[in-house]
Amino acid sequence: MPLTQSKESSSSSTATLHRQQNAPAEIEYDYEELPETSPLTMHLIAGAAAGIMEHSVMYPFDIVKTRMQVVGSPSSMVYSGVTHALKVITSTEGIRSLWRGVMSVVLGAGPAHAVYFATYEQTKKILTNAAGGSA
Repeated sequence: MPLTQSKESSSSSTATLHRQQNAPAEIEYDYEELPETSPLTMHLIAGAAAGIMEHSVMYPFDIVKTRMQVVGSPSSMVYSGVTHALKVITSTEGIRSLWRGVMSVVLGAGPAHAVYFATYEQTKKILTNAAGGSA
């Protein structure tokens, strides 16, 4: 894997060698350019962490979306928009109500995203090697 020496981070290079005056070199790797020898468990852990984080952060908006989509209920007439719904829900039910039930989603998202990431990386490696390129 070629290294380019620079004083600034370059997003176009696969690995960048950062060096300041009289400081040890620090190498940064982009996720897509991890060494081919990275174990499957690394991709499983990365996928699980990404899935859990994504669902945890977006869960309050999913709550608002679900409440606004309920047809024929009084709650569908209460909210005029997403920010208004967030204000009403947090003022009447508390801030923690936005994450009520998140654990069931997290318990499913972790394994699902772990398998998704690992399958993607393994398939990419197999297809790239079959095509004669490098992953």
